[in-house]
Amino acid sequence: MAEMLDQDRERYRGWDSRLQPAWFSIWPIATTGAKLVLRRKLFWLLLGLTLINFLFLFATIYLKAQIRIENPALTRFVDQVLKSVSGTGETFRDFMAAQGTVTMLMLAFGGEVLVGNDYRHGGLTYYLSRRIGRRHYLLGKLLAIAMLVALTTTLPALVLYVEYGLLTDSIVYFQENAGILLGILGYGLLMATALSLVLFAMAAWLQRTVPLVMGWACLFVLLPAVGAILRNVYDDRSWHLLSFWRDIRLLGSWCFGAVPQRDAPLMPGAVAVVAIVCAAALLASIPRVRAFRVVR
Repeated sequence: MAEMLDQDRERYRGWDSRLQPAWFSIWPIATTGAKLVLRRKLFWLLLGLTLINFLFLFATIYLKAQIRIENPALTRFVDQVLKSVSGTGETFRDFMAAQGTVTMLMLAFGGEVLVGNDYRHGGLTYYLSRRIGRRHYLLGKLLAIAMLVALTTTLPALVLYVEYGLLTDSIVYFQENAGILLGILGYGLLMATALSLVLFAMAAWLQRTVPLVMGWACLFVLLPAVGAILRNVYDDRSWHLLSFWRDIRLLGSWCFGAVPQRDAPLMPGAVAVVAIVCAAALLASIPRVRAFRVVR
């Protein structure tokens, strides 16, 4: 017995590496959550829908570049026919807004996988039993949602921006349209922040897919419909502010410097609505994260 203990002591190696700070746990939490979502076939189907729109614009940009090179006389005609692929801020704003519509569907069904199951099956207890705090868990899950949003909106828009510049006079285009790059990053950050906060709060309280989808539909479908009805009844465009997604799109237009003139008076209201919804979502998430008591 003594010999076996001596052999165990010889094979034992102490831990001499430096432990990393708890903040480093945010990235593994985020990547694990994103992988869980991407394992579902439904989400690959929704990703395929976003890929169709991306491939269409990618091919259209390439076609316009080829026509411009082979027959410059048709360039103006092609630009008039394909106004939506002109390489301006409106092009990338509209593309990201269209991608965001499908992204919202993906998040509506992914909330249970990302957050709801942690409350229903004890996943949150597992996370908090480690050397991390509640804020690390919250930030990790928010980052996971933001990564999914960026995967379908910001990243494809950046690819299209680079493609448009490389297929034209790249140096001149990138110099004259550096604001578009900032607009893509700003709009992407805005969507990722707002959608991640709202989804986490709703998934933490509703947990299951059906209630989550219904709550998501009330926010992004029912309220905009009510706002459209009230706008027609009272002839007041301010009722459009009930559409949270429209408010985000309006702020995205500001990022590109392409706010429609008729919507300019609604900008202060849109900023207030987005800020209030995000703050309310964050305040609603904190009690759900604090509800668990874990003894380490």
